[in-house]
Amino acid sequence: MYNYCGGISAQMEPLKKMAGIGTVINAVGTGVGVGGVVAGVVKESKDTKTLDALKELEKSEENQKALEGLRDAYLDPNAKENIKALAKQLSADDKKLEEIAENQKKSDGLGNLRTGLFATNTATSVAGAVVSSKTILDDATLEKINLCKESIAKLRDASTRMKVEDGDNANSDLMQKSQNIVERCGEYETYDVSSLNKLAKGATVSGAVGAVTGTAATITSALGTSKKAINIDYKDSDQAQKDEKSLIATNKASNVLGGVTAGTSLAGTVLNATQIKKVKQLVTIADNCEGALE
Repeated sequence: MYNYCGGISAQMEPLKKMAGIGTVINAVGTGVGVGGVVAGVVKESKDTKTLDALKELEKSEENQKALEGLRDAYLDPNAKENIKALAKQLSADDKKLEEIAENQKKSDGLGNLRTGLFATNTATSVAGAVVSSKTILDDATLEKINLCKESIAKLRDASTRMKVEDGDNANSDLMQKSQNIVERCGEYETYDVSSLNKLAKGATVSGAVGAVTGTAATITSALGTSKKAINIDYKDSDQAQKDEKSLIATNKASNVLGGVTAGTSLAGTVLNATQIKKVKQLVTIADNCEGALE
């Protein structure tokens, strides 16, 4: 009987360890994913302010000329001094020009941050999927647990027959030993082993989905960052409208995809954490059973 019910605890330890690693990986992924979405939302607000300011400044011919110079100079280390000189030369609104340049710089930084965080979340999703796939109980362990259940059922039947047939003459020490084994190892019968693999497969699928959406979010974020609000020229209203819609749509798409990726990481975290709890329960049953068999 020990061949069937013994050694299961030791076989569960690597699985518990991998589930723990998966929980940490997915938790990190959730954090960086949410951070990327927040950066993206703030970036959107900076772009909106830039677009509003551009629309206002384009009404003045002096400001139009100043904006042309600003688009080439806003990333220069001496941009602030250059902007003041440019505005003074053209009688343009230097405060507005400085605000546009500052918001665009912040937008660029937030865009790069978002792309980096989404790329990290994608990496954790891939890692989470790989680790979760290794927390699936193998067929040999499942078969061993099922054989243990069968042997316990047989021992229970044998003990009952012995008690009925031998009555008071039954070996009390043997009966007590058998009863203890049936009680401890019998806990396998009420434990749903299949739920472990369902959780593992769920976390694996969640990580795989996150890897796909994360890749899309990273690419879209990089594209959205390359599209700069400051470059939209409202003198050509039709083209400006198209460019504005493209910028806004790309940023929103990236944020939504990033949010989905963070959500899959959160789901993976919950599934792995639940799996750890279930594994610990199974290890406790195994330890109690093997202790009764000694």
